[in-house]
Amino acid sequence: MMAASTIDNINDRIWITSRVRMIAESKALRNQKFSYVAVTYYSLFTVILSIFSAYYTKSYPLLEQINLSASVVVLVASLVAGGFRFEASASFYRECYLKLQRLHAEDLSPLDKSRQYNEILWDYPNHSNRDYYDFLVSQICFEGNKLKNGDHELNYTYCMLFSYLFRRVIYYGVLAILFFVPLLFLFAPFILLMG
Repeated sequence: MMAASTIDNINDRIWITSRVRMIAESKALRNQKFSYVAVTYYSLFTVILSIFSAYYTKSYPLLEQINLSASVVVLVASLVAGGFRFEASASFYRECYLKLQRLHAEDLSPLDKSRQYNEILWDYPNHSNRDYYDFLVSQICFEGNKLKNGDHELNYTYCMLFSYLFRRVIYYGVLAILFFVPLLFLFAPFILLMG
């Protein structure tokens, strides 16, 4: 009975870690896509301002300075986004969880499985606590799954739930602001002209 409990505990740890790494990969890919789209979007914004500068200078007397500043911000943002290497991080997380899934399926002794699990973890960057919290909240609260690690049942706290919801509201709120402010800037002269 002791060996069965030990192998269950190791298998649960492997399964949980692989799922949390999937969440980390998903976030890294989402951030990669967002940064690519944002840089492209703001580049297009600066091009539109340059092409139609004669029209927009009536509403925005400092348009040249605004456009120059926006161009510099786009350049710096593209360099910073490239420096974060979201795609490379996602690749590491994917490689790690695929190895963990393979290990989970292998029929090994608890000691060998635990040793290989630790070796895999040593080879890859760790996920954040927020990724683990997101895993618990999404699995237990939103999907209604019961999770355990060996004999110990896992649960989320209200702080984890608050963190999960707060970060999403902030993330998508910032996205909305970043995408609607340039549109408002471009269409404000038309709206004021009609009003």
